[in-house]
Amino acid sequence: MSTTLLIIGAISFIITFGIHAIIKTESNFFDEPLYLSSPILSSIPWISGFILPVIAWSYVINIHWVALFFINLAVVYVLGPWLTRGFIARFASEEGLGKDVVISFVIGLITLVIGLILK
Repeated sequence: MSTTLLIIGAISFIITFGIHAIIKTESNFFDEPLYLSSPILSSIPWISGFILPVIAWSYVINIHWVALFFINLAVVYVLGPWLTRGFIARFASEEGLGKDVVISFVIGLITLVIGLILK
């Protein structure tokens, strides 16, 4: 059960970064969500895409965390767009991509914490 939750958490964090990338490439300045106005808040998708999944992967796969970081880079750039499009097509809130970033980040955070507690 904890392994499944950790995998769901890692995928949710990768989706958070993917939605952030879509927001940055496809929106203009006036359509951007409010979290992009703060440099600290706009760094959350980067941290959730590249650092937090490594924590989840390290509990699921017994490989050194540095190797998992580089594997995660490949996963984010190869599978990330596919996972993001699937998430948006199935679970979009219809209230904008900014809310979808928050939803996927909260899902990832909750599943990561519960998975680590159960581990």
